[in-house]
Amino acid sequence: MNTHVSETMTNKEMAAVLFNIGTMLRKQGNRNPFRTAAYERGARALMGLAAEAGAILQTEETVPFRRRAHIGKKLQAKIREMAHTGQLDQYRQMVAELPPHIAGLMEVPGVGPKTAEHIYQTLGVGTAAELVRAARDGRLRLVRGFGPKRTAAVAALELPDVPAEPARGSALPQISLFDLPQAA
Repeated sequence: MNTHVSETMTNKEMAAVLFNIGTMLRKQGNRNPFRTAAYERGARALMGLAAEAGAILQTEETVPFRRRAHIGKKLQAKIREMAHTGQLDQYRQMVAELPPHIAGLMEVPGVGPKTAEHIYQTLGVGTAAELVRAARDGRLRLVRGFGPKRTAAVAALELPDVPAEPARGSALPQISLFDLPQAA
């Protein structure tokens, strides 16, 4: 999940943050299953809302929103923070405590802590730029859960430190195995 989000977060973006917090708490060994479940329940509630949570919070009192979304006061405060500021301080702090390779991969939309760890273990890549390159050269397909569509979505990302993928049929030199030096 991108930790540098826009001023306004969608329900989907906020839900991803809540799911990621639940995953990170579980991975940290949080012994309170109700706490991790609350984050996941809140994420599912956000995904199920017909309107954006930020708009609902602006037009409704807090109690009706909490009842409609089936969430508690603390989680509602976190959703309000994300809706108003475009980020959640708790999430930023948790991501900052992760190993750099996990945090780096989580910059890619749709990559949470569990997926980032799996990508790192499978391919050894630890930055968003390396992940985009792995998608473009086909290595990302080796990672469970990355089929053609998801790999293509990552390959299409434009990052400042990764040049855009060359157009198909561009004038790049073609090399054959027969052109390479052969062992004697």
